[in-house]
Amino acid sequence: MTAPEQNTAALTAALDALADALHAHLNAALSSTGDGDRTLQARYTALRQATESYQDLLFDELGEVLPWQLPDGPGLVEAEDADATASAVSVLVRRDYDLVDGDALLAAGRESYTELFPEQPAEAADADVTHAGRAIYQLLHAHGVDGVDRRSEQSGMAPRGGTVWVQAITDDDAETLPDDPFGIADEEMLVYRLDEIVEPDETSG
Repeated sequence: MTAPEQNTAALTAALDALADALHAHLNAALSSTGDGDRTLQARYTALRQATESYQDLLFDELGEVLPWQLPDGPGLVEAEDADATASAVSVLVRRDYDLVDGDALLAAGRESYTELFPEQPAEAADADVTHAGRAIYQLLHAHGVDGVDRRSEQSGMAPRGGTVWVQAITDDDAETLPDDPFGIADEEMLVYRLDEIVEPDETSG
């Protein structure tokens, strides 16, 4: 496939994803239970992400833009200790999600299993991923924490927010890793902190 063909294929795929996101958002809006409907919020976020992906690719490949602007995304709260010194640090990550589509989550987990074990038949993925916990395990196994976050909407999960702490640790702290990995969280030892705040968007229903 030549470069122009690759570009066209990528743009077409992004446009198809945007169209799917639009239909999913409309269906969720039509069946919305009112303010705070988590499914509608998830579809809104997925639509936003699909729009951003198509818009970025359209600009990168053709120098074109869409005739609208997206509202600001999730708020970020950042703090750091510029005077901190440490010989060892720990990065503590927490991300919260609502599970809004169990079928999508199972499908994503089985797809991840298939990516990890392509030689296995489809029945093996069905037998392995039978509940939400196992689906998330396979997503993490295949894509890591950041990959799961990027795929959250298409995997039936709506982000609720998250936080990342970087803090100084001692040798004794390091020894707690197997038994009490998050017990060392200590605001007095923070070097850097970033919170992502996801608020329900009033425009999403």
